[in-house]
Order: sequence, then structure tokens, then C-alpha cells
Amino acid sequence: MTLIVEKGEKGGVQLRVESKPTTLIEKDGILVAHVTALGDLANATRNERDRRVFDLLQRVGL
Repeated sequence: MTLIVEKGEKGGVQLRVESKPTTLIEKDGILVAHVTALGDLANATRNERDRRVFDLLQRVGL
């Protein structure tokens, strides 16, 4: 059994139980989950970086 974190209503998160097991692969001594993306990952890193920079700038008042 696996708990899946999903976007919830009103910007929150919710957990969903997934009954099928996640495939784990060992790469250089680290366990990596082999999964399928649920959305577009092309700009995921850039979007997350931009979000964090924006949050940081708001915290320092710029």
C-alpha cells in the first residue's frame, strides 16, 4: 500500500491510498521510485525555482 499526495480543494493537499506497489530500482546505492508522471514535467524545475524565488522575495520585502 502506498499513500499518494494530491492537490486538494482550496489549495490544500490530500492523501489517497494506492493499492498497487511502486517499483523501486536501486541506482548507485539509492532507492529510486520508478513512476509515471501525472503532468507535464518539461518546465517543472523552472516553475518550482521561480515559485521559491518569488516566495523568498516576498519574505524579505522586495
